[in-house]
Amino acid sequence: MNICKKFIFIFLIFLTLGVFAQQNLSVPLNDNVYFLLENASLRGILPTLPAAKPYTLSFVLDNLNTILSSDKLSEAEKEIIIKSYDRLAQNTPQKWYETGYYTNKFDENVKLPIMVGFTWTSAASINCNDPDFSYEHWIDGYIKGDISKYFSYNFNLGGSLMDLSKKSYAPNTYLKTWDGYQFVIENIYTHDNIVEVLSGGLRMLPELAFSAFDNKIGVNFSRISHSWGYGEGNLALSETSRPFMAIETWLYPTKWINLNFITGTLEFESKTGLKEEAKSFQTMYSALNGQINITDYVYIGATGSVLWPKRIELAYMNPLMLPFLSQSLVGDFDNVQLGLYTGFTIPSIMNIYASIFIDEVNVTVSDFFNKDRNMYAVQIGAKSPLPFWTSIFSFQYTKIEPYMYSHPLTDVPWYDKPMDTTYLNHGQPLGYFLNPNSDEFKIQFESNPLWYLSANLKYTLVRHGTTKGSGKVDGSSFDNPLIYQPPEGEDKDKYELNNAQEGGLYWKDFLHDGVYEWINSISLSGELDCKKWDIPITVGLTYTFSYTHHTLGTKDSIKNINNAEYQNKAGNYLTLSIKVY
Repeated sequence: MNICKKFIFIFLIFLTLGVFAQQNLSVPLNDNVYFLLENASLRGILPTLPAAKPYTLSFVLDNLNTILSSDKLSEAEKEIIIKSYDRLAQNTPQKWYETGYYTNKFDENVKLPIMVGFTWTSAASINCNDPDFSYEHWIDGYIKGDISKYFSYNFNLGGSLMDLSKKSYAPNTYLKTWDGYQFVIENIYTHDNIVEVLSGGLRMLPELAFSAFDNKIGVNFSRISHSWGYGEGNLALSETSRPFMAIETWLYPTKWINLNFITGTLEFESKTGLKEEAKSFQTMYSALNGQINITDYVYIGATGSVLWPKRIELAYMNPLMLPFLSQSLVGDFDNVQLGLYTGFTIPSIMNIYASIFIDEVNVTVSDFFNKDRNMYAVQIGAKSPLPFWTSIFSFQYTKIEPYMYSHPLTDVPWYDKPMDTTYLNHGQPLGYFLNPNSDEFKIQFESNPLWYLSANLKYTLVRHGTTKGSGKVDGSSFDNPLIYQPPEGEDKDKYELNNAQEGGLYWKDFLHDGVYEWINSISLSGELDCKKWDIPITVGLTYTFSYTHHTLGTKDSIKNINNAEYQNKAGNYLTLSIKVY
């Protein structure tokens, strides 16, 4: 074989292998198996699981085996666990899949497993009160497999047709599904915001994964979503954030110590043009998570993270170096954060958890809780396993302070224009999905009564400072960052951070400093797996009723308002999804 043929052969082998993943690949965060693991942990069948997700497939399968060995399961629950295990382990062949082995004809003893397949997903949403219809159709193909028990990989590519409008979705519910841009079919121009005409989209979630010593150590080079914490949406790194290309490592030397580190490249949101906007958003992200499980059911942990303009910065690439300390060592050009979380479980009764995520605070100032310069987010919650079906009842409160997750442009010596280090990825927060200056009460009931049926009933109340009109509240959007240095010619006292005065700029008083929208929502959703009848389709349906009213707050009072500028409104929203796999 000549050199050219050898090169082509080696390239094809690499392409085929370097794109498949199984035992060491991550299980997507939207998989129902995470609910089953959480339910088992709440009941004391499993100990506290690592806060950093996603988990590898082998880790998930090992824990499902542990659950099956418990005597606390009913026969119906055993069936749910067995079906989930079979589905994830691919023990049940799907007619939509082609599986087999690639044999190297130069060494017939080397057989490399390959799985080829695709999924088709369609979803449609409508606001019945203000008729507005949206739909998405996605086809996602993949090739994946294992090389030995240590290394796996997955190549995938998806394409779509969509026609979207944010008015079709209940407030604070829509999440982007595409990467990069939408391609408008009419004239093939691109746009990163939701385009309300027929458009196309692409997405990729490639993954190269290594793990060893029963998942005690691992490295993942991928573009996937992450979730660090125990809440429904987390403050430091949430499952609602867009995926980004990163290298993640983890080290679990004992069952009571978990260490995770991630460093990657964030993606900017284009609104007017590609290269000009990208010049200001050349942002890297690094985060460290350390967790100590004091007992099987008591834990405490901390996260440290940093957004930094691209450069060779070894301080932010070392998994054992604290980012907030590195910032002072390499110059104050980066945006650092610090998080703390803790919780405990009373088996079969309740798990109580709490976390705080800090961007910047000055603990020496007076009126600490009224100064905008103190930017942080807090979350507390409780979850209880219910004694019927496979169910969890939960309550959660989340508060996002003004200006949180936002950041002004920063001058750095190695770029010729100010750089953006806002805590965003592709226009969505890396942390909790709400806008700054918001809080949320959430009550939720989740159930998986049958292996082929799951249901969710949820109520939320979101209160948020309005961003427009005569009563708008500063610090209530990502486009309104706190200004550290007063603009030239402006009154310096107005922009004073540490000595902000009541009623002035950079003084906050939640609900009492302007107009706030109160968004009440109740939703009921369910998903049916038609594999019960040997049909490889899942069907999901969600109904949401939402009602928004406004209040005008002053120092002494809060009163309801409803006028031409701030109108009350109601919405009835339906979303139907179908997935063929």
